[in-house]
Amino acid sequence: MGFRATVDKILRTNFDEATAAQRDSAVTKVVVACSLASAGLVLQPIPTLEQGVIVVQVGMVVAIAHIHGETLTRKRAQEVLMDLGAVTGVNVLGRQALTTLAKIILPGVGGVVAAPSAFAVTFATGKVASYYFKSGGKLDRDKLKAIFEEEKKRSRVHYGDEAARAARPAEADLNATDGERDG
Repeated sequence: MGFRATVDKILRTNFDEATAAQRDSAVTKVVVACSLASAGLVLQPIPTLEQGVIVVQVGMVVAIAHIHGETLTRKRAQEVLMDLGAVTGVNVLGRQALTTLAKIILPGVGGVVAAPSAFAVTFATGKVASYYFKSGGKLDRDKLKAIFEEEKKRSRVHYGDEAARAARPAEADLNATDGERDG
């Protein structure tokens, strides 16, 4: 199941009675699907295609918020994503610009080099977002940074180039998911 189908399924599921383990499992499913989609976008040899990573990550944050009982617009999810990036030291736009440059300078190789990083950063960001929503939206900088670094390391067990290629979203999948709200 691709990232869009995973996000849509999460947004249609009621987590009101879910146990902590069920919520964690749902978070992991959406985080892995979105991380593979992000890496899949970066693997493509076409410069600027990786700009879709932010769309994937916004959908991931909307789904994670839903799992934890919150409703976010895409705009608010993007703000949360940027806030978490500032806390964890991830500059989303800067990273995307460097990936585009790598694809131009090293055609065919730049994406291969950058894909595992795109996966790891998306994976760790999703796990940090989950912690953020579990904690009621508190920005404990040190705790969030520690979680981000640890989850980035853990992400390696979930990554594979072939899985990322297979998970690359189609252009239509980068549009708003059915359950997301504008705002």
